[in-house]
Amino acid sequence: MNTSSKLRKLRRQQKLKAQRSKALLLMFVLMFIISTVVFSLSANSADKKGVKAITVKAGDTLWSIAKEHKPEGIDIAEYVYEISKNNGIDNSHIYVGQTVYVPDI
Repeated sequence: MNTSSKLRKLRRQQKLKAQRSKALLLMFVLMFIISTVVFSLSANSADKKGVKAITVKAGDTLWSIAKEHKPEGIDIAEYVYEISKNNGIDNSHIYVGQTVYVPDI
C-alpha cells in the first residue's frame, strides 16, 4: 500500500468518525428535547390535580366534607374513599381541628 492510499484510508476513517460523532450528538439532543417535552406535559397535568386543606369543624364527617368539596360528576362514595386513602384514615374517624387534604380533581 502506498502513501496516497494510506492517506485516503485515514481520511475516510476520520470522516466516518466525525459523522458518527455528529449522529451521536444529534441523538442525545433529540432525546433531551423529547424528555423535556414529556416532563413538561406531565408536570402540567400534575399541576391541575392539587389538594385542598380542610380543617375539620364540629359535626363534620368524611361524607359531609366530600359532599361539600367533591367536583361535579364524581361519585361521592369514590371521593370519600380517595379522601380516606390520601389521608391515611382507616376507620373514617376524624376529629375537630384535624386537617384533611381533599383531592382537587
